[in-house]
Amino acid sequence: MELVISEGIVRSQAQGPDTVHARRARSVANFLPRPELLRDAVIVHNTDENYTGLRFDTAAGPVVVMMPVAAGFEFNVVHESETGPKILGSIKGAALPARAIAYRVSEFLRLKGLK
Repeated sequence: MELVISEGIVRSQAQGPDTVHARRARSVANFLPRPELLRDAVIVHNTDENYTGLRFDTAAGPVVVMMPVAAGFEFNVVHESETGPKILGSIKGAALPARAIAYRVSEFLRLKGLK
């Protein structure tokens, strides 16, 4: 499932927009190594905030892994708390294959005790 946020309205869709970031998010999601991550991963396309990412519901609240905005940038991991978004860290390796990025996302969430 994918969520599309536009003009403050959240819509649930089976297939979101077909952009470079959306394809990248889908490929990373397909390679997530742990079943609980695969089950809980939701791809979010937020046109209001101009990002695409993978969203996970965790014990600490929703966490979004944002796709890099351009080559050379990193994946940002953001906790969407009630007081506002807070950057938890970043994952380097935007040029890596989707399988390697999925593993790094999984390990980041595991080591932080989020999933």
